[in-house]
Amino acid sequence: MALTRRQIEDAAMQILRSYGLADLSMRRLARDLGVQPGALYWHVKNKQELLGVLARQILAAVPEPDADHPDGPEGEVSGAAADTGSPIGGPEPVRQLALDIRSALLSVRDGADVVSLAQAMTSEALPAISTLRRLLERRGLGAQPAAWGARTLTHCILGSVAEEQTHADLAAAGLLPEGAERNNDDEAFLFGVDTVLAGLGLAARA
Repeated sequence: MALTRRQIEDAAMQILRSYGLADLSMRRLARDLGVQPGALYWHVKNKQELLGVLARQILAAVPEPDADHPDGPEGEVSGAAADTGSPIGGPEPVRQLALDIRSALLSVRDGADVVSLAQAMTSEALPAISTLRRLLERRGLGAQPAAWGARTLTHCILGSVAEEQTHADLAAAGLLPEGAERNNDDEAFLFGVDTVLAGLGLAARA
């Protein structure tokens, strides 16, 4: 059977989930697929392109904002707000999207590192990151502040998850000192997100 791009993507994701980013090489991927490394390059240009595909697959698990909310999947608004362009709602959809991105990243080993690399290699924001920017714009931020705000939130999300995943790897390897357990990652994450939103003028719900 001829090798397909989908087979390459699925095998790469399996290596990532099972062994982590450090083990995801084109040579390892070719070996697992039973082909020569050169066969991969008929379907993917390089490892960087493959990481971009994996990043999009990871973030594909992030749901669109609630269709019942004014910021529905297509970003439509209705009523007086649609007519006047006034800010829509509070920060809750932004907070929920940040939580959903975090969950998607945590579901894949080294997910934060993969998305960080993919984000750094492209001038276009990944889909979930673009949605963060759009939600901030709908809450009254100008285009540039919304873009910077989404970038800051992205750094907060990726940094937090990368630390959690590194800690988990160290714990699994028995390399953490005694007493280094973590019990409040959820609260710490939301504190960081709320701090960013407060700085953008969006107060979190009490």
